[in-house]
Amino acid sequence: MSTPDVIAEQLTARLAESVSLAVGRFSDDSVAGERLALSRSTAEALRGIARPMVDRLRTARAVPYTAGNEVEGEEYFLVSDAETLADLGPFRRLALNLGSMPMTRPADLDGSLDVTAAGFGDEDAARVVAVQKADPRRGHRGGRFFALGAQQLTLLDEPLFAFSPRFDFVVGPDWAVVLNQRAFESLLRHVSQVEKRIGGWVSSITTHLPMAPGSADALRAVAMRDSRTWRRLREISHRGHLSRITVDQVRAYSVRVGLDADTVVQDGQLVFDPAERFGFLHLLNEDLYRGDLTDEVYEAQRKAPT
Repeated sequence: MSTPDVIAEQLTARLAESVSLAVGRFSDDSVAGERLALSRSTAEALRGIARPMVDRLRTARAVPYTAGNEVEGEEYFLVSDAETLADLGPFRRLALNLGSMPMTRPADLDGSLDVTAAGFGDEDAARVVAVQKADPRRGHRGGRFFALGAQQLTLLDEPLFAFSPRFDFVVGPDWAVVLNQRAFESLLRHVSQVEKRIGGWVSSITTHLPMAPGSADALRAVAMRDSRTWRRLREISHRGHLSRITVDQVRAYSVRVGLDADTVVQDGQLVFDPAERFGFLHLLNEDLYRGDLTDEVYEAQRKAPT
């Protein structure tokens, strides 16, 4: 697993090399990309946007990308698991095989863009790609007057191509760094076939623990619209620990951490209430514990990956 210092060194080296810029639109579970030509000043501006990421890697806290973790402040997710990296492949490919990618003009772009990807590096194998959601965009049509950094109006004859000065995540050869969790998970959902996998993740529960009629369907419905739910379902499935657990153990655990066991287990079956979804998932993922000193119940917020 690459450390933040190693990733910072790789990113620094790549920023000194060639720069490319691509835009993408979602197509099923992939991203169809087009490349834009860059002037020297634009390439340097992209490097300038990316350089603060190196400082953040070296000074802020790296948090493992697990279901129970959320980033706070200047923290960032460090992604190293093979499945998530494979899911991010469509974004990484926006910076690869540039010679075969079709060119487009800023004037031809419209509001259908989903992502922008800046590639840094001379060689495909080592290149990194910095991604931002739903940018750049056409800010206006040509032939309008705007004040651009000055007090006088200037007539712009060509469409304005706006680019936000930030990246949401960066993907390297065997790592990813997430700076904006919400944007990252929104984009990941489009390419990772989450909807197709949710059924299997729910089945990893029902295979070992019976669920009351309607509960499995309700759990699937919530997971389809809530990233925190499907992230926990994915982790529960990956851990595989439910194959060694009984409903009676779940009930006993709920009593131990102060939950109403009758709302979780009824007639020997698990009951899922969408309004109490996090308590249900915390139980199945063992995210709750009772302090030995205070006897208070806590949620494990910084759970190490298994």
